[in-house]
Amino acid sequence: MRIGAWVMLLLVGCTGTLSSRSDEGRRDGGTTRDDAGTFVRDGSVASDADLAVDGGGTPIDGGVDGGVDSGPTDPCAGVSCPANAACDPRSRACFCRPGFVDDGAACVAPPAGDPATRTEADVCEAWRTGHVENARPAWSGSGACGPGTMAPEAIDDTLRRINLFRWLAGLPPVSDRPEEHDAQMECAAMMSANGALSHSPPESWDCYTSAGAGAAGRSNIALGYGTPGAAIDGYMLDRNTPSLGHRRWILNPPLGRVGIGFASPSRPGQCLSVFDRSGSGSERTWTAYPNPGPSPMFLAQGEWSFQTHGISLSAGSSATVVRVGDGMTLPVTTRQTGGGGPPNSLVIVPDGWTPEAGQTYRVTVDGLSVGEISYEVTLVEC
Repeated sequence: MRIGAWVMLLLVGCTGTLSSRSDEGRRDGGTTRDDAGTFVRDGSVASDADLAVDGGGTPIDGGVDGGVDSGPTDPCAGVSCPANAACDPRSRACFCRPGFVDDGAACVAPPAGDPATRTEADVCEAWRTGHVENARPAWSGSGACGPGTMAPEAIDDTLRRINLFRWLAGLPPVSDRPEEHDAQMECAAMMSANGALSHSPPESWDCYTSAGAGAAGRSNIALGYGTPGAAIDGYMLDRNTPSLGHRRWILNPPLGRVGIGFASPSRPGQCLSVFDRSGSGSERTWTAYPNPGPSPMFLAQGEWSFQTHGISLSAGSSATVVRVGDGMTLPVTTRQTGGGGPPNSLVIVPDGWTPEAGQTYRVTVDGLSVGEISYEVTLVEC
C-alpha cells in the first residue's frame, strides 16, 4: 500500500533429485523498527564552542558567538500516513505501527494466527518441535522394485514437516490420504529404481506400474533425499526450479490431504500428491516466504517469494526490500511465475547481499490488484 510518500516498507515436482537435477537433490519444473522521528546521536559530549553551527552555509568566525540556523527540516514533513501507520524519517515511507498489518488498503488489526503477530519464542519452539524426524529407518524392503514399507513414523514426519511450513505461512494443516499410499509407494520405487524423475514415466522404465505412473502425474517427486522430511525441505527451497512449483503447491491454501510415498531400494525416491483441494482454505489473500514476523534463517536461503490467493499480480508487479536497521534499500531482482495449478508468485531474489539473522527486512510488493502491500521479516536463529 503506497499512500502519499508511503514506500513501506509445483510443486508437482520434486526435490532431492527433483527433475531439475541438482547434484544432491534434483527437482523437476514443479507441478525493529525505529519509531518515526527517532534520531540517534553518537554519544559524544559537545562543548559550548562546539555547538556553533553554520547559519546556512556561511562559515562562522571563531570569535563570533555561536549563530544558529532554523534547525533541520523534518524529513517526514508533508508525508501523510493513514491511521495506525507512521512515517520512517530515513525513507519517508509509511509503515504499519506494531500490532497492525498491511492489507493493501489500510493498516488493520491482524486476524488470529497471522504470522506477523508471533514472537521469536513462538516461532523457534515450533521450529524445534516441527523440524524433527523420528522414523529409524523410514523405509524397509528388499528387491529392486520394492515398493517395500514406509514406517508409520515416517508418514508422521512428513506431515509434521509440511505443516510446519504451512503454519509459518499462516495456513491450516494438511492430513494424510491413506487411499493414495500404495500408488505413491510405487511412484517412489520407480524413481528410485531408475535413478531419474518423470511426471510421465514410460512403460519401458524398470519397475513400471500404471498406478505408480498415475501417481507421478499428480505429485511432487524427488530423488536423492535420505529421509521424507529432507525431501520436504528440498521442495520448499526449490533450488534450480524457476517456477517454484513445489513450494507453491505445498503453500496452496485449499490443500487439505496429501498422499505420501518413500522408497529406497536404490537412491531414495519420494512422491507427494498435491492436487487435493479438500482443505478448509484460509482467509489469507497472500502468503510470503520467508514469512512475515519472526522467521527461521532456513527460509531465507535462496529465492524469496510472495504468493497471491485472493488478490492478483499485474504485469508490472515488482518488489523492494529495505533493511529496517539502517533504512538501506537492498537490490533485488524479481520475476513472476505461475501456471500448473497453484497460485501465482512474485519471486524476489537478493542481488549481491546475504540475509542476516537479527535483521528486519521490510518487503513492499506493488502492482497488486489492491495497490501495494508491505510486510516485515525478522530473521532468527532457532
